[in-house]
Amino acid sequence: MVFKYRARSSTGEIVENTIDAVDQQQAIMQLKAMGMLVINLNSDAKAKPSSGGFFKSKTKTETPGTANAVAAALAPQKPKRETGLKSILNMDLGAIFNTGHVPLKTLMVFFRQLATMESAGLSLTASLEMIAGGEKNYTLRHALLDVKSRIDRGIPLSQAMAAHKCFNPLLIALMQAGEEGGLLGPALDQGATLLEKQEALHSKIRSAMFYPAFIAFFAVGVLIFFFIYLVPKFEETFQSLSIELPQITLTMFAMGNWFGDHWQFIVGGVALFVFAWIFLSKNKGTKGFMDRLKLKIPVMKDLILKAAMARSSRTLSALTGAGVPIVRSLEMAQGTANNVPVENGYEELRKGIVRGMSLGDASKMAGIFPVLVCQMMRIGEETGHLDQMLERVATWYDQELDEQIRASVSLMEPMLIVFVGAIIAIIAISIFAPITSAIVQLS
Repeated sequence: MVFKYRARSSTGEIVENTIDAVDQQQAIMQLKAMGMLVINLNSDAKAKPSSGGFFKSKTKTETPGTANAVAAALAPQKPKRETGLKSILNMDLGAIFNTGHVPLKTLMVFFRQLATMESAGLSLTASLEMIAGGEKNYTLRHALLDVKSRIDRGIPLSQAMAAHKCFNPLLIALMQAGEEGGLLGPALDQGATLLEKQEALHSKIRSAMFYPAFIAFFAVGVLIFFFIYLVPKFEETFQSLSIELPQITLTMFAMGNWFGDHWQFIVGGVALFVFAWIFLSKNKGTKGFMDRLKLKIPVMKDLILKAAMARSSRTLSALTGAGVPIVRSLEMAQGTANNVPVENGYEELRKGIVRGMSLGDASKMAGIFPVLVCQMMRIGEETGHLDQMLERVATWYDQELDEQIRASVSLMEPMLIVFVGAIIAIIAISIFAPITSAIVQLS
């Protein structure tokens, strides 16, 4: 059989030609034996066997029509539209419920699968086709099929991924660095590892917030139910007994009546506060103010700063380790901080590097980076192991974040228990005090 391939030679040169082999696996083995990194490999029934051995190198040359050809290849392919009953029968249910979002965990699994298949010797197109066939996320599945079709037309993997929003600039830069260095497999593995650590960090933060939020929500729900439905019944019962009620009971009845008359405003106010907090935190015009406010709230400020440093340091470590220029790496690390003051700090750091300053001095001038980060940047720059130093910073902040989350949850548990217990005690006293008083009067 004749296979048409696109590969990168040991010198980093892109080679396109045909090769004779019994099957695809043998073709891949032959190309690897010659020091070639396979980018794409497909059977070509129309091609004639290449002369002069198994393969003959043919490098890409730039022609006047190359730019137009590449632009045409990069242009999205419009599928043929079907009408009538056929379109209804062929409708993909995933498209109906598609939100356009690809979860971080789904993306992580994809990169891990692609890295595993690449290390096993499968071509990119074959791997993408197999992964897309089993992918349940509509957005990612169709993105993978489009990436495969672009690679078939000669577009590099990084450029093909850049056409889809589900692949962020960080992952695209890692793939581009891997392609340029002839190390696409390690780049895929590094991307998967980076996504795994980001998902682990998000899981820590979510788990830390779930327990206190659940307890608080449950306590507030019980209070609302008690004041709206139970208090009026107790009030009717005590009024029928014609006994003098203590002040704490009268206060509780007044609160119950007020809650019963204004519960719509209370629920609406809480919902409005939550909505306003989320909206202001995501709106570009107010996000900076909200991020600065969060860095002033006790406990929250440490969690946010440590999480931002862990994310951005690990991103910067991965990019510098992959050979991405430091200025470009700082721009992408800035985008992963997810906090405006920290992003501004990275912007000042980038400007300092452009002016010729060292990383250590520029990070101190930025004002937002902790002393540990500044020192590790300086040591990494002086020793030539910046990626390793930044990875250690990210690991240290991950550990610090774990310990602080455990400490915060351990502190919140007794506080919530005391809070709920105090509410129950007040309710019990308010109810049983009149009952005791009535028993005394009857005796």
